[in-house]
Amino acid sequence: MEAFAVLRYAPIHRGFLVLMLSGAVFPLVGVFVLRLNLITLRFALMHASLLGSAVALAAGFNPLLVGMAANSGLVVAIARLRGRSSTDVGFITTFFMVLTVGLAFAVIYRFNVSTNDSLQILWGNIYAMTPLDARLTAGFGLVVVGFVVLRFRVITAVLFDRDVAISVGVRESLVYTIIILLVGLTISFVMRLIGALLLDAILILPALMAVSCARSLRGTFAWASVLGVIVALGGFVFAILADLPVSSGVTIFGALLFAAIHIATSRRRR
Repeated sequence: MEAFAVLRYAPIHRGFLVLMLSGAVFPLVGVFVLRLNLITLRFALMHASLLGSAVALAAGFNPLLVGMAANSGLVVAIARLRGRSSTDVGFITTFFMVLTVGLAFAVIYRFNVSTNDSLQILWGNIYAMTPLDARLTAGFGLVVVGFVVLRFRVITAVLFDRDVAISVGVRESLVYTIIILLVGLTISFVMRLIGALLLDAILILPALMAVSCARSLRGTFAWASVLGVIVALGGFVFAILADLPVSSGVTIFGALLFAAIHIATSRRRR
């Protein structure tokens, strides 16, 4: 079809491949978010990445790299506070969530970051990804898959119960820190792809659908990856055919697929 002839252009072809890879890999991290109830932390990391991207745009740097650095710093801070303080992690992440988003919009206003650049942070633009961004995404995807496959038993113990994991000799604090670091870096990549406001379409929706379809943790990871690819591919095709931004196409398609699976599973249970 003529509509898909645009794939001959390098930025669009590169963006498509990165989106497919992200759909296959990033929902695996979404499983961590759901199983460990990291919803508040997800918002804190999203806002930290938003702050890093705003600083990068104001200074003329790569938003992805600075966003990754900001999230890595926040993860280290939360891990240290979690180990040394009796304060609930939820309170800590809420504090950072509010502070970082305030600082992000202060930077955007104070340094006159253009409206177009600001919207790219919020809505994303897969066609604006550089070859470096694409290589970083591919490399990070391999890290995520390697961690899930090679450390599956340890991950299972931590996701099942923290105290049980510690009792069988698992270094729970280290595994937890690695998981939230992966969550933070994934959010940085997804924000580059489809923006802060729509990141749940890739990160959370496939994982939610996988929970409905799977009967084991291993199955949940497998289903999350498969459904992530379906959401990414279906959303891209829908966006091309409807002449919409890819971020909107992926989000709309993902939401409709989620509704369809929810209805189907509800009927099956009845």
